[in-house]
Amino acid sequence: MSLPKTLYALAIALLIVAFVGFGISAFYPAPQQPDRLPELQFGGPGATEEEMQLRLEQQNKQEAFQKQFSDYNRVVASISIGLAVLLLVGSLLWISGVPVIGAGVTLGAVFTLFYGLIRALITEDEVFRFVAEAVELVVLLALVYWG
Repeated sequence: MSLPKTLYALAIALLIVAFVGFGISAFYPAPQQPDRLPELQFGGPGATEEEMQLRLEQQNKQEAFQKQFSDYNRVVASISIGLAVLLLVGSLLWISGVPVIGAGVTLGAVFTLFYGLIRALITEDEVFRFVAEAVELVVLLALVYWG
């Protein structure tokens, strides 16, 4: 492939991964981090009972947010990996005859797999991380074998 065609394929790939990422965030927004209470920002070691209660409340809210964010990343990783697999199948079966577009879609699907892997790494679930990485490895090995 010539340099302009390679650049077009790379542009298509980057646009595909951006499309997937922005599409997921548009239709499945991330949970919002709880606001930090202003009265706790300058607290010293001699905290009152009320400040201690507020700190405990803030800590509970932060822990709940971390759990929600981990679950959110698990869902985003699953969607990304699923879409990447569909894009890979589509690029191998139907678009492979169009060199620049086929290469761009294939590369975009691979980038989307990596995006899903990054999201899987952010979760707090070791088993999910392993399964996500295993799926991606099998998909990429199949891609190289059939491609």
